[in-house]
Amino acid sequence: MVGTEKNELGLLFQGPNFVVVKKGGKAGEKVENHNHPEANVVFTVVKGKVAVQLNQEEEHVLTPGTVLQFNGDNFIQATLVEDSEFRLIGQKVCVAFLN
Repeated sequence: MVGTEKNELGLLFQGPNFVVVKKGGKAGEKVENHNHPEANVVFTVVKGKVAVQLNQEEEHVLTPGTVLQFNGDNFIQATLVEDSEFRLIGQKVCVAFLN
């Protein structure tokens, strides 16, 4: 086969210049404030609603189909407003995505 399908939580794919991670959780759970230095990050929600804060001042409330892109030098924190699943796609390998 030339294609690979994955659907579990955690690291889905990793290449020399990218990483794709699937995260999920229950309403009220939080992703603590952190950053991904030297990475470009794409964050997209596939189920639920997630409130994302960048640099503790800029808020984005993401729902399925909405895509947020930001420079990983900035700090991100998130709160799952509803039971949610989201994907993170990063340029370069970002070990913090796996936590």
